[in-house]
Formats: sequence, C-alpha cells, structure tokens
Amino acid sequence: MYSIRMVQNVALQARTELDDRISVNPLDGLLGYQLRRASVAMLADLAESLAEIGLRVTEMSVLLVIATNPGITQSEIGRVLGIQRANMVPLASQLEQNSLIRRIASNGRAQALKLTPAGAALARDCRARIAAHEARFLTGLDAAQRTMLIEQIRLIWDR
Repeated sequence: MYSIRMVQNVALQARTELDDRISVNPLDGLLGYQLRRASVAMLADLAESLAEIGLRVTEMSVLLVIATNPGITQSEIGRVLGIQRANMVPLASQLEQNSLIRRIASNGRAQALKLTPAGAALARDCRARIAAHEARFLTGLDAAQRTMLIEQIRLIWDR
C-alpha cells in the first residue's frame, strides 16, 4: 500500500532527476492528466486512512450509501456507485460476514440492506476520516470554491 508521503516523495525525486533532462512536461496543460494525478494522490491518502480501520474505499462507499439510504438494494447501490452486479454480490456478502450490514425482506426477490450498529459506527468514523482527508487536500479553498470545484468536475463526468 502506498502512502501519500511515499507517492509525493517518489514524484519529487522523479521530478528532481528529470528537471536536468526535461524542461517541459507536455501533459502539464491537460485537464485529464491533472485530474488523474489529483485522483491518484487523493485515493492513496484516503486508502491509507481507511486501511487503519480495515476498510477499502469501495467498502466505505457502500457503507455510506446504505447509511444515507437505509433499505436500499444491492442493485441500487451498484447503479449509484457504478459497481457491476458480479462485483456487488461478494462485496455485500463480505460486509454482512463482518457484521456491518444486514439483509431484510423487501419486495419480491430483492433484499434491502441496512447497517448494523457496528456498521453505523464505522460509517460515522469513515465520515470523520473523509472530512479530515478532504481538508488536507482542499486547504486554501473556501466552502464556495469547494462547491464550485465539485460542480465543475461533475460537469465533465456527467456527460
């Protein structure tokens, strides 16, 4: 697992070594390149924080969707998060085995998912970790700027 510090140190070392040979990175002006680099750095940091509590980013995402939408089905979670059905089934099963979620009867064959007390506590911990994580990366942006940044990025991937 790479920590954000490891990623930054490797990037700094690589930049230092390249500075003598390459004067301009032709990708620096590309939005996609900058978004990808920002995404890698942010996900590495978040993954490191979540690993401390035994979760992966995807598991955390599922817990938070269930916390916000008690009674949601696996297929609905998959649609919200862009997780394929084949991947959603073992993910939900693992969360259930870890006593973080429980299945309850719903309409037809679908089963609704709810957090257990342990799952709810873990979701609260995740929210606190996410808040700290975002604060580290978004220092210097006020609330309005953060909202605008999210809205602008969403315009790109909502297409």
